[in-house]
Amino acid sequence: DTSKKSPMELINEVPPIKVEGRIVACEGDLKYSSAMSVCFTYSLLAADNNPALGHPIEFICLDKEEPAVCKYCGLRFVQDHHH
Repeated sequence: DTSKKSPMELINEVPPIKVEGRIVACEGDLKYSSAMSVCFTYSLLAADNNPALGHPIEFICLDKEEPAVCKYCGLRFVQDHHH
């Protein structure tokens, strides 16, 4: 039952998002474009993808092996290494 979980418990259930580039630009949603090395996301709250309802853009470096966490929304990102 999701009504008994804290927001951090809910966001921790979202698996780390794989990104092809080294840098991700998070705005607080799971939708992103992998066409560029920078991942652009949009607001979780906006049904029409209105970025005004998200959070400030957080540019996150993915050079480390462990997932990088957005300081605003808690989404986690990892670099997708193609071997």
